[in-house]
Amino acid sequence: MQDGLERSELGPVRTESAPLRHKINLALRRAIERGVFKPGERLIEKDLCSRLNVSRTSLREALRELEAHQVIANSTQKGLIVAVLTTADAENIYRIRAELEALIAQQFIERASPSDLLQLKAAAEKLKASYMTENIGEILDSKREFYDRFCHGAHNPIAFDLLQTLQLRTSHLRSNSFARETRRMESIVEISEIVRCIENRDVEGARTASRKHVYGAMASAVPALT
Repeated sequence: MQDGLERSELGPVRTESAPLRHKINLALRRAIERGVFKPGERLIEKDLCSRLNVSRTSLREALRELEAHQVIANSTQKGLIVAVLTTADAENIYRIRAELEALIAQQFIERASPSDLLQLKAAAEKLKASYMTENIGEILDSKREFYDRFCHGAHNPIAFDLLQTLQLRTSHLRSNSFARETRRMESIVEISEIVRCIENRDVEGARTASRKHVYGAMASAVPALT
C-alpha cells in the first residue's frame, strides 16, 4: 500500500502571512497524523528545530498548544512524546465524535445553502474515490476536506476544530483502519448514506447515518489497541 508516511514529509516551514506558531502547529499535526511520529515516540526539540528551520522559542509555543490538546504529553522518563491512548480514551473519543457528527449533520440540514450541499457532495465523491486509491495520505486529505465542507455548511467552525483534534488523537488507529479494504468499502457506503439523508432533509436519518459511520470506524480501529 502506498501510504506516503515518509519522515521526509516534515520539512522546513515557510514564514509567510499566517503566524509562525500556527504553521509549526500544522506541520507537527500533519506529521503525527501521517505516522511520521508514532505514539510514545520522543519529540526532540533540537531535531524538530533543525527539520522545521524554526527557533526553539517558536517551536515551544506550538508544542505547548499540542500538549494542551493532549496530542503530545510530558513523560517523566522521555520528556515530550506523542501521546499514547488507552482503549478507554479511544472509545470515549469515538463516542464523542458520534454525537458531535450527528449534531453537525442536523445543523447542515437546518443551515446549509444549496451551494454548501453541492460542495459537500463534491467532497464526498472525492473522499469515496480516495478510499479506492489505498493511499492513506490522500484519504486523510480528502477526509479533512469533507469535514471542512460538512462543518462549513453547518455554520459550526467550533465543531471542525474539535473534530480535527479528536481525529488527530486517534490518527494511528485511523491509519490502521484505512489499511483494511473491508472498512474502506464500508466507509464509502456510510458516506453515501449521510449525504443521501442530508439531501433528502431527513434529520433523524442523517443523525443515525453519522453515528453509524463513527461507530463503524471505532469497531475497526479500537481493537488495534488490544
